[in-house]
Amino acid sequence: MKKTYNTGVVKALACKYKVTPRYIRYCLNGDRTPVYADELLAEYNKKLEQVEKALNSDK
Repeated sequence: MKKTYNTGVVKALACKYKVTPRYIRYCLNGDRTPVYADELLAEYNKKLEQVEKALNSDK
């Protein structure tokens, strides 16, 4: 099964690290392992939680 990522969060990280969204997805998949890969994964998870919390706050 193909892993999907939140495009808004991926684009935000791509802008921050000045790389392409594709490269961010490669890093999240483990296909690329730059020095900051662990930091990127942790930041993605943190931002994703914030997005989901904001979307579910009205319920």
